Amino acid sequence: MQVAPLSEKHRGELQLATERALQQWAKGVFAPQEIVSAMERILLFLRQNGGAAKQARQVASLAFIIGEQIVQLGGWKWMSVSDDGSVNPAIVSPDGVRACLVVDVMTLLVAGEMKGSLGQLVRACVENEHHSLVVLV
Repeated sequence: MQVAPLSEKHRGELQLATERALQQWAKGVFAPQEIVSAMERILLFLRQNGGAAKQARQVASLAFIIGEQIVQLGGWKWMSVSDDGSVNPAIVSPDGVRACLVVDVMTLLVAGEMKGSLGQLVRACVENEHHSLVVLV
């Protein structure tokens, strides 16, 4: 895996997409744990209404929201993580050893290819525990 900083342009786009998604799905909710709970409901809605391929934009927005909650709760940081050096927004643990490829993870969760909750994923990241959706870099 190649890990690189996101450009200012990409960070700005990521922040804007996250803010828009929060306004749409978690308006008036500000605590990270409450946001995660709200996103659990969105995940269920997306699973029941067309899956990941049909709702790619919403999947990305959900991924950015969850990634940002892990950044706030656990000190992770936004980076680009990919096999080929392409831009792929992901979050990387404070020690730089683990990464969560949030868009890929949300795609798997919405498609029903992976079981589990967003709360479990967030908790595993924040508490530095093993989770099948967190990879070593």
